[in-house]
Amino acid sequence: MTSTSTASGPELLEERSIGGILVHLLGLLTGFLGPAIVYAVSDDEYTRTNARHALNWHVTVLALMIVSFVTFFLGADELTVGGEQTELSLLPAPLDTVFAIAGVLLLIVFMLAILLTFVYAVVATLKAVFGSIWTYPGAIDVVKRYR
Repeated sequence: MTSTSTASGPELLEERSIGGILVHLLGLLTGFLGPAIVYAVSDDEYTRTNARHALNWHVTVLALMIVSFVTFFLGADELTVGGEQTELSLLPAPLDTVFAIAGVLLLIVFMLAILLTFVYAVVATLKAVFGSIWTYPGAIDVVKRYR
C-alpha cells in the first residue's frame, strides 16, 4: 500500500530566512555588533526578531561585564605593579570591602552569562531552524524600548 500526500512541507526559506537562523551564531563571533548590523539592515521580520533577541542578550551581557568590572575595581584597595604594592582605594575602608565582595559575585555571574551565551546561541539557532523564535531568558529588552 502506498501513500501519496499532496500536501507539501513548508519551504525553509519561505517561512524563515537563513539570516534569522545564523544571527545567533554570528553573535557568538561578533558579540552585539553582528546582531546589531543584521537588525539594522534586514527587511525580513523573522530575521529582525531573531536579531533583536540575540542583540538584547549580548547587550545585557556587555552591561553586566561593565558593571561587574567597575564594581570589582572600585572595591580593590591595593594593586601590584612591577612587584610593588600600591594603595588604590577610592572608597573608605568598610565600603571598599563591600564593593570587592559584590564585584566578585558579579564577576561570577558574568562568567555564568558567558557560558550561557554559548548554550543560548545553540538553542536559539536550533529553534530558528525549526521555525520558532526563542527569547533568551534573562535578557533585558533594550532594543524594543529604544526602537
